[in-house]
Amino acid sequence: MIYSIVKKEWLKIKYLVISLLFLSIFILGYFWFRLDFLFSTVEPESMMWYRFITLEQKPYQYFSYLFYITAFLISSFQFIPEKMGKKIKIMIHLPIDMYKSLSMHLAVGFFCLFIICIIFSISTYFILLNYYPYEMIFIALKDMFFYLLSATILYLGISSAIIERKPLFSVIKLLITLFITTNFHKSIYTSFDLFCLVLLATMFFITLDSFYSIKEQRLKSKLYKSLLLISIVIVSFFSYNTYKEKYKKSFNKYYIFYSPIKEEFIYQKNFGEHHFEYGIKGKETFDRKTYESYLPFVYWRNLDIQNKLPIKIGNESFNKKIIKESRLSFSYNPEDLKKQELDFFPFINPISNIGMIKFPEEFILFKNKEIKIYNFDEKLDNKLTNKVKKLVKKNNVTFPIKNIWGKATNLKPFDLGYFFLDAKDKLFKINRANNEIYLKEVTYPKNIEIKHIKIAENNQQKLAGFAISKNNKIYLIDYKDLQFRGLELDNFDYKTMRLQLISNPKYYLIRYTDEKSYHVAIFDKNFKKIDQEIFK
Repeated sequence: MIYSIVKKEWLKIKYLVISLLFLSIFILGYFWFRLDFLFSTVEPESMMWYRFITLEQKPYQYFSYLFYITAFLISSFQFIPEKMGKKIKIMIHLPIDMYKSLSMHLAVGFFCLFIICIIFSISTYFILLNYYPYEMIFIALKDMFFYLLSATILYLGISSAIIERKPLFSVIKLLITLFITTNFHKSIYTSFDLFCLVLLATMFFITLDSFYSIKEQRLKSKLYKSLLLISIVIVSFFSYNTYKEKYKKSFNKYYIFYSPIKEEFIYQKNFGEHHFEYGIKGKETFDRKTYESYLPFVYWRNLDIQNKLPIKIGNESFNKKIIKESRLSFSYNPEDLKKQELDFFPFINPISNIGMIKFPEEFILFKNKEIKIYNFDEKLDNKLTNKVKKLVKKNNVTFPIKNIWGKATNLKPFDLGYFFLDAKDKLFKINRANNEIYLKEVTYPKNIEIKHIKIAENNQQKLAGFAISKNNKIYLIDYKDLQFRGLELDNFDYKTMRLQLISNPKYYLIRYTDEKSYHVAIFDKNFKKIDQEIFK
């Protein structure tokens, strides 16, 4: 009986499977040709690594849709003819258990889906070997696994919708399947996504429920009901996260500045649809023209065009050059806490007698037990890797490395390299300049636990960025000696709040918000707090 079921199902889908296998050859051939073309035309080739890891532009991403289409076609070819020919009832009258009967039918379809996806995955692996380091290829294999997992869920869901006796239930099961597949389609997969396995088991029972519906029955298993409940929780959680990441938009109700003329905080309140209010909290409101006149360091270009610069405030005079050179902005968003899929970064190498920083051919990889350097031609650069090993040993770096921070781009005036925290919470800075590699320990207050560092190289070379501690304290980092300078910010929460630091000739303004309350603090050039305010 098992042989008969397998043979029957194979006869229904064999031409489809053979066609898909031939189509796979053409798709993989095009993929290889396209990838080779990109690597031969992009300079340097390591830019393709940057696109993969940092920009999340993976060259094989569209394979996920091919997996989905394959799952849809196999399911359709298996069960639509049975449904249209009203032969689907035969499946429940076979002289074997209904559970076993359905399992055998689905096993044939899944096996064909598995073979096609495995051929794609293995072929992709060998193609990528020519262009990417092993660590990146393992990411590709991981992604392929999740593509297959999602495709299997889709296969079961489509099958359940086709087999289902009642049209309304069929539509509901189809919509649920598409919703789940859409939610779990992403560019980066983590171990947390293995919860898909629970959904996979649930989808099998949903298909079994459809099978029972042919006999006008429903699956009443306690295991099925438990899995269904767990799956609802999982899908709800992932749906909410997907909504936050892709669709939720931030809304700034207040834009707050400090007026050096009024010596008070001035706000612009946003009511939406370009309706604004300007004023000083609890005192007065005014029109936009007055608002702009109180903020000469913000609207200095208007003053320049109107030949009203330099402007005198108190006993000080500020011209265009002073205002421009003082301007600086750092920002932080809780999304900055999100790590790359692989700690693999361009190893910037500024050359002192060349004006612009070129994008490097070398990449630096921070692993659990070592730091490696890669280049496209050799893949592992043994010479530079050995240099790094000596520096690591000399500076007593302890593995594994907990976190890495830096600005992974050549579009900056200078390069401070990458900061990393070792297993003993020692902070180090590694950088490269004029073809030399440097590694040094950075001292910081030992009573703090660093959660994030934002590095922002700039022409002023006064501040290198800032660090955030576990207890929500902000520390500005001096550009020259990398010393940490603590700031007094009340009620800041790095997990939920955005933050922005703005510099002008007289002050440092810091705004931070969770979109429920809007906090602002003003500091003088010696980082002494002058005033603070909360807007709600």
